Amino acid sequence: MKQVMLVGNPNCGKTTIFNGLTGGHQRVGNWPGVTVEKKSASYLDAGHKIEITDLPGVYALGVPEHVNAKDAQITAQVVATRDMDLIINVVDACYLERHLYLTSQLLELGKPMVIALNMMDIARQQGIQIDVNALSHQLNCPVVILEAHRQIGLTELQQCIHSSDTLCPPTSVFNHFLPPHAVSCFDALQKTLLSQYDTACAIYYAHRWMEQSELQLEGVSVIKDLDVIVADARYQMVHAWVDAVQTKHSDAKEHFTAKLDRLILHRFWALPIFFSLMYLVFFLAIGIGGAFQSGFDILSKALFVQAPESLLHTLNAPSWLIALFAHGIGQACNTILTFIPVLAVMYFLLAFLESSGYMARAAFVVDRVMRSLGLPGQAFVPMIVGFGCNVPAIMAARTMQTERDRFLTVLMNPYMSCSARLAIYAVFVAAFFPTKGYQIIFSLYAIGILMAVVTGYLVRHTLLPGKSTPLILELPAYHRPSMKRLCKDAGFRLRYFLVRAGRVILPVCVVLSGLNAWTIGVNHQSVLAVVGQWLTPIFAPMGIGSENWPAVVSLITGMLAKEVVIGTLNSLYLQINHVSDLGGVDILGACQQAMMSVYEHLVLLFTSPTDDAVITSAPTIYGMLSQQFGSGFAAYSYLLFVLLYIPCASTMAAIRQEANSRLMWFSILWSLVLAYGVAVIFYQVATWSTHPQHSMAYGIAGLMALIIVSLRWVSKTGGHRALGAS
Repeated sequence: MKQVMLVGNPNCGKTTIFNGLTGGHQRVGNWPGVTVEKKSASYLDAGHKIEITDLPGVYALGVPEHVNAKDAQITAQVVATRDMDLIINVVDACYLERHLYLTSQLLELGKPMVIALNMMDIARQQGIQIDVNALSHQLNCPVVILEAHRQIGLTELQQCIHSSDTLCPPTSVFNHFLPPHAVSCFDALQKTLLSQYDTACAIYYAHRWMEQSELQLEGVSVIKDLDVIVADARYQMVHAWVDAVQTKHSDAKEHFTAKLDRLILHRFWALPIFFSLMYLVFFLAIGIGGAFQSGFDILSKALFVQAPESLLHTLNAPSWLIALFAHGIGQACNTILTFIPVLAVMYFLLAFLESSGYMARAAFVVDRVMRSLGLPGQAFVPMIVGFGCNVPAIMAARTMQTERDRFLTVLMNPYMSCSARLAIYAVFVAAFFPTKGYQIIFSLYAIGILMAVVTGYLVRHTLLPGKSTPLILELPAYHRPSMKRLCKDAGFRLRYFLVRAGRVILPVCVVLSGLNAWTIGVNHQSVLAVVGQWLTPIFAPMGIGSENWPAVVSLITGMLAKEVVIGTLNSLYLQINHVSDLGGVDILGACQQAMMSVYEHLVLLFTSPTDDAVITSAPTIYGMLSQQFGSGFAAYSYLLFVLLYIPCASTMAAIRQEANSRLMWFSILWSLVLAYGVAVIFYQVATWSTHPQHSMAYGIAGLMALIIVSLRWVSKTGGHRALGAS
């Protein structure tokens, strides 16, 4: 099996090439930090297995033990092993000089290498011309021209991989640019390292050690500012390469990116533009996607719940079998399918913003606010990833340069509204806020960001004091994404979410159906009803009534995965209020009703309705929600709790993996405190006129007590040392 490594700077298109070569569907993004772990996949070429490994992007290589960022450590460790048959160095043609710095280091590995010169189409638009043959001659290795986002050049790259056995390792001429005393230091280093490594490894490690700011190796004399001398020599070599192969037309017009950035990154207009774009995304996702949601619910309920139930009744099936197939499996399918419209539109719009190049700029826009609060601006890049899923967002914290910044980013990320939370929001706004759904969801996303910043600010000034590293981020050129790529990206994300959600929702709904059918006691209440009613008084201050115990049970199951919240509510509500219809199911009538519902909701986008009673009386999950919660205030309070309380099991596991168990438990405790306090305060203030004043005092007192206890618990154990312990 041939081992091939993809190495390059961040945001040079490595993952796009990886997907194109292997047929994979790894996430791509038009900003640095999307790939933060080693990913491998293989394909067959003329009967021979080729394994491609996509490594996190780095600007330069270093000694693994001296690299701060965890993603850069992974790349440094893998490259240092030299356990590869071929290196594909992906280079952005628009920034040739900067990317060739890493190329000059990879040449020292003594391994066969191919240069994948990507984004040549954009380089031509900017008036940049590159003599590919001259570049190949300078580097002594093949150069392949690519436009990876259009799948252009991948066939030629595969041919190079196929014939790589005949390639000779390129020879580095870097030492010719070093001053004599630095060459003497290199010779001494190589001689010392030859006792531990072979010749090729000794050469590679000698160059890496010389690039360290403080060289301390036995038998080697220290040269002042050796790292600066080495970097200067390396840039001299890179300058010579670029001067020999690249031509820029000085009469080229100002690039479109520079013109647009004058507005997008404007000192005063940047933040309003950012919030306006986010508002537009939610308006379209809830307006267009939400219009189809009720139609999906009506049709899927008829197909997967009512039809199986009618059939099983006709066959005189036992009640437990009906509960299993209709109320368990069927209800789970009904729940999952209602997620499709809103998530599909949301994924499409987010893919557009990411591919266009705007999301990287959003991090710079928010950096000004973050820095004013003493928070790392770079933390917002993983937070953007959190809009899709919190797990990869927490893993993206590997790009942070210090442990403090990484811990802060890990603590802030769970408050980003992931796609699973969006699915919950969409169902609730359809039931309670049909004409203002996008405003409600925008407020929830904004509150999530606000609570993340508040959490980071409090922890930064109490438990993790210190200075944050400045934000250094490459701004990619703006792209016009192809419709095919956007649909493919959105479709993959949607499919991934539905499969992941189905794996959790389906078994949970089946188990809940069984527990809800299992009665105990003289009142013949179900096990779930007993547990839920016992816990309900705890949540009474946030508007959950004693009869709304399914809402409490759904919060418990939601700790497993947030997708389960709606699945639990759907399963329990419809069983509690279920009335069997033994007269059969009209599938055609359900289709007509679904189409009429979609039409009415689309009309609703452009009109001012005068009567929303149809929503509260509908015999669906929306009607049940409206009846059980009673008011929009109670529903919004519940959504606030869902937004802020314990992350799902996968997110908690990611926190433990990327940080430690203490940070995980602190995140759990703090999120419970924050969720309960915010939800209670909102509901008590919103319903001030309907309850005694002492209820408000009780809520505030409880919140303050929980905050004090949580902060004192960690402070007593030593602040940063406590969170840093494993």
